[in-house]
Amino acid sequence: MTIMQLLMLGASAFFAYKIYEHIQTLEEPVDAAKPPRTAESFSTFDADALIEKADEQREKGDLQKALAIYSEANLKEANNAEVLFKMGYTLSLQRRDEEALEYLLDSVEIDNQNPFAYLEMEKIYKRMGEEEKAKNMRNLAVALDESLKEA
Repeated sequence: MTIMQLLMLGASAFFAYKIYEHIQTLEEPVDAAKPPRTAESFSTFDADALIEKADEQREKGDLQKALAIYSEANLKEANNAEVLFKMGYTLSLQRRDEEALEYLLDSVEIDNQNPFAYLEMEKIYKRMGEEEKAKNMRNLAVALDESLKEA
């Protein structure tokens, strides 16, 4: 390479670096009409609509899809006892008992007036061979709804 070519290469590299530096300092323009991306912006559906969609999938037998939609609903509305219960119930249907128990326990921590959460935990504890815990869950469910005594 000649000296002139080396000087041109050096100048090009210098200007390319300066352009790169400038681009790195630029920020995205803030569009007031466009809200920032949050968990709510992933889907146009609200949590209730997502729960309905997930319920439909669960009833069709597509438990994995139902769980994915329940998870999205949980992102949209964290600590929703209904979503947590339904996630636990769906996991229980798949015999993923440890995970199901976690969601069910979280559900009753938020809303301890759902007898069906206790009934589902009773089933899981029975499958796990923990009869005493199962009996306790049954008693909690019956305390909330006397009609479950015969069930």
